[in-house]
Amino acid sequence: MTGAGAPRSTPGTGRHAWAALALAAALHAAVDAACGVLLWGAVRDGHLSAGSAWAAFLLYNLLAFAVQPLLGLAVDRGSWARGGAVAGAALTAAGLTAAAAWPQALAPAIAAAGLGNALFHIGGGVLSLRVQPGRATAPGLFVAPGAAGVAVGILAGRAGAPAWPFVAAVALLTTALWFAWPALGGAPRSARAARAVPAPRSTSVAGPALPPAASPRLGFAVAVALLLLVVALRSFVGLDLVMPWKSDVTLLAMLTAAVVLGKAAGGVAADRFGWRPVACGALLVSAPLLAVGAASPWAGIVGILVFNMTMPVTLAATARLMPGQEGFAFGLTCLALFCGALPVLAGWTPPLGAAALAAACGAAALALWAALAGRSAARKQSDAARSVHPEERSYA
Repeated sequence: MTGAGAPRSTPGTGRHAWAALALAAALHAAVDAACGVLLWGAVRDGHLSAGSAWAAFLLYNLLAFAVQPLLGLAVDRGSWARGGAVAGAALTAAGLTAAAAWPQALAPAIAAAGLGNALFHIGGGVLSLRVQPGRATAPGLFVAPGAAGVAVGILAGRAGAPAWPFVAAVALLTTALWFAWPALGGAPRSARAARAVPAPRSTSVAGPALPPAASPRLGFAVAVALLLLVVALRSFVGLDLVMPWKSDVTLLAMLTAAVVLGKAAGGVAADRFGWRPVACGALLVSAPLLAVGAASPWAGIVGILVFNMTMPVTLAATARLMPGQEGFAFGLTCLALFCGALPVLAGWTPPLGAAALAAACGAAALALWAALAGRSAARKQSDAARSVHPEERSYA
């Protein structure tokens, strides 16, 4: 995009950066698939009973999602996103290998896979947020393949697939990412350097309007809280949906593809046409489609696609509010995902009716609009606070 709101080129936006991002996205799918094979393979082989399976899945999700903010703080402080991503992927592969070789040591293997998944997500998330700072395209492209990985892992685990192809895929992609990442260059290490990156703000409707880093503390806290609320609501609604036609493998594949495409296309569309109209509009459009999704597979598939278009916007907006703390910002959104999913996973809530679903989507759209709108006075102050300090840039 050119004109007002188009970002100046930075060292991290070249072909090598996008190649590294593509590797990270592929590795994201492989890591999530490996975790699915571990968990569902253990259920299939009888290593997890009905009662212990619930505890195992809770342990995994706690480690894979809830601890991410703490890991993000550590990654941001040490500026070791590259090492964190590679170490996390390796730890996940080690967990799957251990589970396949020593089923009696299943709990440590699940813990290793969960922590490895969390660490990889933080490192890869930092990479995606630094390819084009302040944009939603790259985060969407990084996160999107994870849904395909989860689906493949579940199906493969239930079918009794061997572990070694998934371990091999993770190992090969991890090695490739390790060598591709240094080509990035220009990843901001300090908060001051990150603030120097111009935000993609536009004076037109097409440009995303964000609460800037220079906003007052109260505005900052409210914006972050609203964004995390949107993430939690999206997680809750997405898991609470009942779509009985998912037992059809073809429709399930189409539904998974819709999740992937929605997350990938959402960031691209939001950067092109504006964050608020795309993300908030997607939530409102998806509500009636999801409300009839149980009876109509096509409405449900389209509704899921549109519903997931908000993901890269909430992620990029949260990171924009925390310059130099991309890992922590990414971790907070994953913690919000876990919090939104917990009531459904624990069986505390019944499936939403059409009216409740529409209300939840409407509340999420309103909260997202308020978070992205910010205060015009604070936005004006942010322009004066930005200056470029290229000497403070170094490799991640």
